[in-house]
Amino acid sequence: MAKRIDARPLLVLVLALAGCVNFSALDNLDTVTPPSDPFEAALFKNFAFLAHSFGLVGQAQYGAFDQEASRSISRTDDDLASLANAYADKALRLSREEVVDPEPSLDIKTHEQRDRLARALNTGREAFPRDAARAQADWDCWHLNATVTSQLPASEACRKSFEITLPRLEAEVAPVVAAKAKADAERKKAGPAQNDSADDSEKL
Repeated sequence: MAKRIDARPLLVLVLALAGCVNFSALDNLDTVTPPSDPFEAALFKNFAFLAHSFGLVGQAQYGAFDQEASRSISRTDDDLASLANAYADKALRLSREEVVDPEPSLDIKTHEQRDRLARALNTGREAFPRDAARAQADWDCWHLNATVTSQLPASEACRKSFEITLPRLEAEVAPVVAAKAKADAERKKAGPAQNDSADDSEKL
């Protein structure tokens, strides 16, 4: 007669090991649904690409813990892992329909550039969603990658790309902004005359 094996200790071990794994934003990235809004969907795609560009460095490590459970014995590149998960977190926030603003500026010059980006995004996110998302992704890539020494060349590449994608977006939205401003001006100009006509008709 075959012996019955008690699987309970094995189950306890599996559950204990599962508790040792801390899932990162990068681990969760492929399990979420991209947003439906065209701009947010494009921005999600850009951030997801940037997050995955570092390979598996940002994913949770399925390593054991020491007997005291006081430290992980797994090894990751903390700087790159943090950077990968920063991009993944942005993508996850977009999937939850949260607003993801461009990264803060570094100085007066970049503050002016960020203001230009914000103005272009006001119109561009609806009129030119893909180009607007690319401009913001280039900006964030420039500033986030600059925080990791080994990624300074990548940061510089994103800065150069931003100097192309922002002017392109500004050129695209300029006619739209001008047309809206003209329509608003005509509406304001016509407003009092229309009100006067309405008043006269009521008197008659």
